[in-house]
Amino acid sequence: MFAAEISIHIEESYLQRSAGIGPAKRLVYRAIANFLSKEAGISEAPAQTGAVTLIQRFGSALNLNLHCHRLFLDGVYSTTESGPCCRRVKAPTPAALDLLVHTLSDRIAHHLARRGWLVRDDEHDFLT
Repeated sequence: MFAAEISIHIEESYLQRSAGIGPAKRLVYRAIANFLSKEAGISEAPAQTGAVTLIQRFGSALNLNLHCHRLFLDGVYSTTESGPCCRRVKAPTPAALDLLVHTLSDRIAHHLARRGWLVRDDEHDFLT
């Protein structure tokens, strides 16, 4: 079974802001769910996937290292005339993962910039 794991490192000051982590988690979920739906060949809105998020507080050396891990199902569910149907998705290619990471980076960075928590440098992309 293939599962996509996305690890998002979170600055402590970002977590302390009440509106910080929730919208970012929703942005990540939506982007990956849309990616999986497209890979499964489903364009209608009812397609759904599942994910589990774990917020980890410490690194392997017991140092403070706040970050999230999110595991996704390897497919999407859609409703057909005969009932729910699961459509599996193959493991993404490196090029598809690269595009997904850039999409996530842009969306999260724009979210942070709109809130005034990140200042964009016009000479550099958010993900370099």
